[in-house]
Amino acid sequence: MTVSELYKSVSQLGFEDSIEYEDGFVFAANRAMLEVNSLRPQSSCCFINHRPLTNELLHHSFDPVEKTGELCFEAADVKSYYFECDGNGAVYLELYDPAALRWQMLDMKSLSSPGDYKAYKGFIKQGNAFVGGKRVRLRFVGEYLYSVKSVAFYRYIFSKDEGDIPAYEAFTRYDISKAVADFMSLKNPPIEVDDGYRFLNQEYHVEDGRIILMPRDYPGHYKVLYNRLPRPIVNDGALSDDLTEIDLPEELCALLPILVASYIWMDDEPEKAQYYLSLYQSRASFILSTKKNSSPVKMRSSKGW
Repeated sequence: MTVSELYKSVSQLGFEDSIEYEDGFVFAANRAMLEVNSLRPQSSCCFINHRPLTNELLHHSFDPVEKTGELCFEAADVKSYYFECDGNGAVYLELYDPAALRWQMLDMKSLSSPGDYKAYKGFIKQGNAFVGGKRVRLRFVGEYLYSVKSVAFYRYIFSKDEGDIPAYEAFTRYDISKAVADFMSLKNPPIEVDDGYRFLNQEYHVEDGRIILMPRDYPGHYKVLYNRLPRPIVNDGALSDDLTEIDLPEELCALLPILVASYIWMDDEPEKAQYYLSLYQSRASFILSTKKNSSPVKMRSSKGW
């Protein structure tokens, strides 16, 4: 069905050749599209390239370490660091000088986050250049009790922006609603089992119906299925001649004229509007009752094959 066909059908349901308030038609049509689409949501997909950076720290953990005095974490051939701290004190970024057999300070940050963990991150540079394959360490000092967790050193970086240094966490959050413009909701399940893509069963989590939490220990390329919004109708000034195809299957498009008509005449002719609404509800119930899943049945063992 085209926009023109919908426009003319709605006009005839009102026993008119045209609709006086065309913007009102567009608002009603787009509202009706969302309602009709909910009967059988149209799906789409996006892809997650889940590649968490490797933590080069030899003994790394997400668990906090409580300490007073000095605490050190060391690595070599790294370009950035990340950690979270709760408490007061200072942290020194230091470079080992093998000729002098001592540690040289590259940077210092004050720590002040009593009562909650605060994230810290930065590049490991001497002047404007990365230190290369040399040994570096984070040395924490504090007169009072402080807690440090999720310490990480990364050999690779994503960009020259420190903000792109990732947190070291058990799960990486991917907000699908920000990744695609037509997001409505995640399908259930959202991770598709398909050749060429990594399979996950219960290892991932979903947050707020739009965010997928991918476990650090399962890197890979994932296909995510979501229910998408239909493309809205736009008033281009010539609705009666608009040959744009409405972004719904024909079976659902057939319901649009009576639902749009019920919205348009709700105030001026409530009896007519109620009749069209009842007619829509009857046909919508029939479509729901005959809903079928046309996806092929797939079987996979607990080991993923």
